[in-house]
Amino acid sequence: MGDNNQLFFLKRHAPRANGPVLEIGSKDYGSTADFRSSYREVPYTGLDLAAGNNVDVVQDLTEGIGALPPGHFDLAICCSVLEHVDRPWEFARNVTRLVRTGGRLYMSVPWVWRFHAYPDDYFRYSWRGIEALFPDFEWSHRYYSTNVEDEFIAIDEFPDADNRMALMQPVEGGQRKHLPYLMVNMIGTKRAAGDAVPRTSESPDADLRRVFGDKPVEQHIWDGYMAWFYHTNVWKQMRWHGVRTLKLPSDMWNYQEIIHERGVDWVIECGTRHGGSALFFADALAGRDAPGQVISIDIDAQARQVEQHPRIRFMLGDSGAPAMAREVMGMLPATRGTAFLILDSDHSKAHVLR
Repeated sequence: MGDNNQLFFLKRHAPRANGPVLEIGSKDYGSTADFRSSYREVPYTGLDLAAGNNVDVVQDLTEGIGALPPGHFDLAICCSVLEHVDRPWEFARNVTRLVRTGGRLYMSVPWVWRFHAYPDDYFRYSWRGIEALFPDFEWSHRYYSTNVEDEFIAIDEFPDADNRMALMQPVEGGQRKHLPYLMVNMIGTKRAAGDAVPRTSESPDADLRRVFGDKPVEQHIWDGYMAWFYHTNVWKQMRWHGVRTLKLPSDMWNYQEIIHERGVDWVIECGTRHGGSALFFADALAGRDAPGQVISIDIDAQARQVEQHPRIRFMLGDSGAPAMAREVMGMLPATRGTAFLILDSDHSKAHVLR
């Protein structure tokens, strides 16, 4: 079962089937759109994890296809299911087994949506993610749908829909972005076995580029890592000596390399926040037995929790203020080694330019 926009999409892009239809996630909860009635002329099978209305077969597709015949279905419908699957690669392999050559698969998954458990909620998928999971299908009819009835946006024509449709709310120091509700909808046609895009260990780079397009594979990997690191809030949980750092691990690794390779004696940190990074810099200076200290500046007095450290001198105030700059310069010895200045306080353009 699905929502009205998914039903509209099916009626528009897959109104008929030339053989049996399989609906994955078919259980009727009383408030969902009815797909079965649109395909009365062909055999129709509703599949779900649990028995209930509109369910003919109970089967977990991550565990196999059970008694369902492989290569049997002309059309498989999978709406708002894949995000709830903990092993999507197994699920995708078994769905692919069930669809006949030349048959179609309608996938509808959330790209931007709230957490919703059934029985749990694991992933969000871009259209590229669907293509990567189902490489044996030729994909077309790629559209975003919104929570507005019958509103569809062609993905190829509007690739940054999530950004362009976002609601921007002014807040102190910048703007808060509220992303829209967006579902990815697309139809795949299963290729013949000889036509399937090969996955070979002899050309892994070519396989990756088939999935990722002309953009360098490394950039996709980095973008994906950054999106995961930020949106899962991992960056908020990382600590040094039990104190939050709010830094990328790769940045911190680079910091310590710079400190040791360039012989840094003093670190001036604009933006203490919790203080974990100040402790990290203090340890890095101690590791090379540097004579200097970490001068860490923040407007929030809560950052004082690290000022008792013998190598940290905490300054309360605006790191961009001329008076603060003069005070910090006065703390540095006239004859000193290399100083490392890190700007990581207010990221607004006006503050950085100060």
